[in-house]
Formats: sequence, C-alpha cells, structure tokens
Amino acid sequence: MRLATQAPATELARPRLTALREAAQIDEILFPSDLSPASDRAFEHAALLGERLGARVTVYHVLPPPAFGLHDAPHREVLRRARRDAQDHLERMTRERAASAEILIEQEVSVQRGLLRALAARKPDLTVMATHGRQWIGQMFNGSVAETALNAARRPLLLVREPEHGVALPYRRILVPTDMTPASGRAFPMAAMLARAFEAEVIALHVATTPHGDHAFGTSWVSYEVEARLPSEDSLAAFLGDEFAGVKVRPHVLMGSAWDRILQMAKVQRTDLIVMSTHGRDSMSDWVMGSHAERVVQQAPCPVLVV
Repeated sequence: MRLATQAPATELARPRLTALREAAQIDEILFPSDLSPASDRAFEHAALLGERLGARVTVYHVLPPPAFGLHDAPHREVLRRARRDAQDHLERMTRERAASAEILIEQEVSVQRGLLRALAARKPDLTVMATHGRQWIGQMFNGSVAETALNAARRPLLLVREPEHGVALPYRRILVPTDMTPASGRAFPMAAMLARAFEAEVIALHVATTPHGDHAFGTSWVSYEVEARLPSEDSLAAFLGDEFAGVKVRPHVLMGSAWDRILQMAKVQRTDLIVMSTHGRDSMSDWVMGSHAERVVQQAPCPVLVV
C-alpha cells in the first residue's frame, strides 16, 4: 500500500494519530486462485477493485508437485495437462467477468511457498482471497495460506465470503470497527478510499467492554461504570477526523463483547464489507489467536478486509 501523507484532522486525534493520517493507494492486486467455484466468485471483488481503483490485477495459481520425478514422461504430460487446464480455467474466469488481469501459474512444493515467492516478487498493495467457507477459515489460522499471505505481505488482505444477505458488490455500506487506539486507525485510510471509490456509507463502531468479561453486564454497578466511561458518538466521529471528509459516516457506540457487537452490527446493517486493523505487525497469531478479531473473521456475514 503506497502512502501519501496528509495533515492531522483534529486536536483530539493529533497526539495519537498523526502517523495514521495517510491516504491509501492501491496499484497492485494479487489474487491467488485454487480454481474452485468460491475462488472464481471471489475474483469478482478483485476485478471490480482493479477497475475502480485503476490497479493491475495478477491472478496466481500454484500447480501441485508431481507425484514422481519430472524425468518420467507420463508425469511430465500430467503436469503439462494440469498447467493447460489451469490456464484455460483462469482465462475463462477473467473473460466471463470482462476483467483485465495477468495470469501467473507456477509449480511449487506447496501453495504457501509459492505464495511467499509471489508476494516477494510482486509486492502487492492488496491480496484478495476466497475463504472457502467457515470450516476452511477455521483451518486458515493454523499456519495456512491466508496467514502466510498476511504475515509475509504485511499489507492488506481481503478475505471474501459471500454475504448472507446477497451479493456484496458494489460496496454500499462499509463497517469500520475501532477501539479508538492508533493501531485500529491503520484501517481508516483504506476504508475511506474504498468508501469514496464506491460512494459507500461508512458505519463506524466502537464497542466498550467490561474489565471482567461479558457476563459482568449482569452486575449493575459494572454496567454503570462502563457506561460512564463511554465516549460519545461525537467523540468517535472526531476520532475519525478528516480522513473521512466527504464520506457519509454514521458513528455508533455500544457496550458488550466486541466481536459479538461487530457481527451483530454487520448483520443488522447488512454491510457489504468490514474493514478492520490487525492490531499487530510481528505475527498474525498475535492478532488472531484468542482475539475478538478471530471470531469476526470466522463468523462475519460478509467479506472482511484486514489491514
């Protein structure tokens, strides 16, 4: 993601968010495909983003290694056939969606290794991938392909799941959760850019949690203590600052479990996309394992873009 610095917006934001007031720009999009129907449908997101943002799209596929040595003529033929079939599939996919994309097919010992090489060579500003459903997304955070993508690229990753309320494209309503820390503000430039590109409404959400867990809300004094410390919706809007200037923003401040309220808001508002920060740079596991964000990604009713 290439960045152009902007001035900070408000006195409230200035002490914490100066480094975050940057405008996102997407020039290169990488779309890893496994040739599955879910992956083909997810390509619609990459294609439309490339069109709206003027970005180059590379469709990437990894061929499995041969069962035996390449010196064996029958297995060389199997590999040639697999490459030809993959090429035909991806050309048909891009043609059906009237998309302009470079197709890159490589043979590697694993998808993860191939993806690492592609990320290093292409340095994409955005990687778009299908989640393949909730069972696959649960496995994804145990050392698999999407974790590889996020850790290696250190750039935004769009995980595409078909929304429960129907087709998500084009994005008309974008949910942006924030805990009002500088780390969560890393998602703002991307969310604002997409909102402008699609003329979408932004729903900003801050969730205040109790220090003793979700069940503590049964205790009135705990609820009163948390409610007394709640920021106002005006404060949340001020925290967003001028990053979202010209964008329709609806701020919401709620109490409860962060992941539960985020999912609830996404369903009630029928959002087309959730844009949120990973809160970490060193390892995706720092952000995912045991966190609210893990549950959001696993159970979201729409695509999720992690930044």
